[in-house]
Amino acid sequence: GRVKRSESLIIRRRKTMKKRTIYSWGAATVIFLVLMIVTPTIPQSQAYHDFADQRTFFGIPNALNVISNFPFLVIGLIGLVLCFYPDDYFRFRRVNRLKLGWTCFFVGVAAVAFGSSYYHLHPDDARLVWDRLPMTIAFTSIMAIFVIERIDEHKGTYSIVPLLLVGLVSILYWRQAVICRFFDDLRPYALVQFVPCIVIPLMAILLPPMYTHSTYWLWAAGFYLLAKVEEAADKPIYSWTHHILSGHSIKHVCAAMVPVFLTLMLAKRSVQTERISLYKTWKISWTRSRGKGTEEESFECTYTNVAVEEARLDQPGDMGLSFRFIDQVLLISQTFMSFPHLMIISACLLIAVFSYYSFKPTHIYLIDFSCYQPPDFLRSPIANFIEHLNLSGIFDRECLDLQQKILERSGIGDDACVPVTVHEIPPHSSLSAAREETHDILFTVVQDLFSKHKIDPKSIDILVSNCSLFCPSPSITSIIINKFGMRSNVKSFSLSGMGCSAGLLSINLVKDLMKIHGGSLALVLSMEAVSPNGYKGKCKSMLIANTIFRMGGAAILLSNREQDKDKAKYKLQHLVRTHLGSDDESYESVMQEVDEEGLVGVALSKQLVKVASKALKINVVELGPRVLPYSEQLKYIISFIKRKWGKQNEMYTPNFKKAFEHFCIHAGGRAIIEGVEKHLKLEKEDGEASRTTLYRYGNTSSSSLWYEMQYLEAKGRMKKGDRVWQIGFGSGFKANSAVWKCITKIDSREKNAWSDRIHLYPVCGDVSG
Repeated sequence: GRVKRSESLIIRRRKTMKKRTIYSWGAATVIFLVLMIVTPTIPQSQAYHDFADQRTFFGIPNALNVISNFPFLVIGLIGLVLCFYPDDYFRFRRVNRLKLGWTCFFVGVAAVAFGSSYYHLHPDDARLVWDRLPMTIAFTSIMAIFVIERIDEHKGTYSIVPLLLVGLVSILYWRQAVICRFFDDLRPYALVQFVPCIVIPLMAILLPPMYTHSTYWLWAAGFYLLAKVEEAADKPIYSWTHHILSGHSIKHVCAAMVPVFLTLMLAKRSVQTERISLYKTWKISWTRSRGKGTEEESFECTYTNVAVEEARLDQPGDMGLSFRFIDQVLLISQTFMSFPHLMIISACLLIAVFSYYSFKPTHIYLIDFSCYQPPDFLRSPIANFIEHLNLSGIFDRECLDLQQKILERSGIGDDACVPVTVHEIPPHSSLSAAREETHDILFTVVQDLFSKHKIDPKSIDILVSNCSLFCPSPSITSIIINKFGMRSNVKSFSLSGMGCSAGLLSINLVKDLMKIHGGSLALVLSMEAVSPNGYKGKCKSMLIANTIFRMGGAAILLSNREQDKDKAKYKLQHLVRTHLGSDDESYESVMQEVDEEGLVGVALSKQLVKVASKALKINVVELGPRVLPYSEQLKYIISFIKRKWGKQNEMYTPNFKKAFEHFCIHAGGRAIIEGVEKHLKLEKEDGEASRTTLYRYGNTSSSSLWYEMQYLEAKGRMKKGDRVWQIGFGSGFKANSAVWKCITKIDSREKNAWSDRIHLYPVCGDVSG
């Protein structure tokens, strides 16, 4: 009767275990699917292939990154030989199923040498597949081995093939991304690689082992963790070692220590006489330690309570000596690991380090920017401009007089340029003319930027363009992608209808994108097409735009890669956006609309300066606490209190010159520049860059801020450590601020859009107003 009850109990337990297994796999599948739906895709950043050490030795490109894979081949072959050693060196005879798992593991380790070397000879996405495939085989094999040793021999054996297939599918899924860029998603591969990194140490600690020397698993995990840290610090380590060794090369050696420790474990271990988990062993050691104070017995090695086969240490020759030496070397480590409180402290330190690197703010670096310099034959002197308006026969005398009056007071000089089609009589406005203008400006500045810094267009990860009134199909970003042959998975955005502040909006978009996409290189293009937007009617508020807008554009190269810090010019510190679209007066201050005759134009309200002042005030209130010294903030607070008590009529205006060395105010017109100077209580000299840009290039819309930055550079005024405040205004109505800090020495002799005649500026009459 007892036998029958025992058999029925065993059968019920097996059924229960089978159900739990099914439920576990089902739950794991559901969790995986939910994660795939909820979490964002993880694309393969092209910056991953940009390793610090790219030196060539003996004709081998990236030599140290290639050669450092040799240890994988050595230990992989040693492991395979010992797996099939005639005397059953690793003692697989008792659990013969382990032989298949460890064989797969050592095959993967040996294959890493070939796959990783092949990839590092010429790093790209296609070769990266062969680097990751053998690593996946090793990871999945280890998982199966753990199931065999710690959970169930049969299930572990049956899981070897499914786990290998899961790893293969994760690689094929990403391989599809490499071929057609349809998925471009590393999430399945990330799970295959990092889940074992978390699960295996936990299983090694919590589940009772079949064999002794379980702490070797933790040493292997520790070296793998160290390898990942060195991989992340590739370039800093290369710099710290004075360009002798890179973090990635050292990473290969540390990662090779993983199979080294596991091979030593296989050679040294024996069957556990009493299966007890490391956690319980540490708990016993901790209890004894507390009970007996500092007696020597409290410093017991983890293995004192476990029967270890000493015969293996007594083997003749170098092998036995080697094992003795290793035992002595690891004695301190094993003792250290016998005390949980030390392990907890170490874990907390590691978590703190990783938390710092995981949550530290992303820095946006401005590597360089290029501004379009129109050829001299496109110059449109004021006299010529007025003459063309008269000869065109489009406007009546009242409209001509108004435009001439605005031109003469605009602050625009004779060097400002317009597209070739605007020089025609009458001006030619068409889609083809706008395309030609766009191509001329953007192709020039992008090529200039790429040539100067030897940038491969395929290395651009993010592309953003802004042009408010010209929005063709295909888009402007598509035009650039086609012209320069960029990658098919480049993240491109074309902004339109956002006015003269769209340049800083584009920077803000890139900033937000770079929070998600680390190690990215971004290209921002800012311009406004003049050709198709001339107004030919009689509405006075729409005629203003005819006189102030001129030809121009800029290309800005941004990065959030730490390796670009040394070659970048500026670092973005703050970017604040203000939108007053909910206020009707602000919303209607700049608006594209149709006049009574059915002609389209951009109407500028008489309240524009007032609206801009209001928007700037709100923007400054948000920006001020971030940039102003505490002394200025305190003065403002005291002034606010006094005004509330009726002891002061006007609010104190903080001295922003204590926060910034330079000011770049949108060159939208003389009235805008003077209005900002008045609101912020700046001197005329503080607005020199803005006023001079307006004089030389006119209102180039969103790109005017970059002409002003180049002016400061060409004048030699931008010094390392200087802070510059860019202030942009745009329809909607919007006021945007960007604060940049100069992080390198700027060479004023460097060629830019001002180099040819910087000695002529500032023009005295222009600066004084």
